[in-house]
Amino acid sequence: MSTDLTKKAVEMLLKGATLVSDPCPYCKGVRIMKNGSALCVNCGREANEEKIPEKIEEKPSGDPLLAGLEQKLKELTKELEHEKDHQKQQQILKSINDIINIKEKIKKI
Repeated sequence: MSTDLTKKAVEMLLKGATLVSDPCPYCKGVRIMKNGSALCVNCGREANEEKIPEKIEEKPSGDPLLAGLEQKLKELTKELEHEKDHQKQQQILKSINDIINIKEKIKKI
């Protein structure tokens, strides 16, 4: 998740956007809904809620470190869905971003 996407997501939340309970069908990231359009804060894809394709099944990771990071992402996503405090939402989004960046670095090794 880029800094630009994080800023856009936070701005949307501050302007009344809501978190979508279903993850992004493309990357399983957290999505934010505003005016019928859902923005993924991970991959940046936007889609109208009614036009989202079938979910892509995630391949299980053979690496226990990646599996642990994936589990933490799921926990943070659930936490973000229920958090009302905007500062805490920003902290959670930053943590999600950090984990995604770590996962990308590990996959390159």
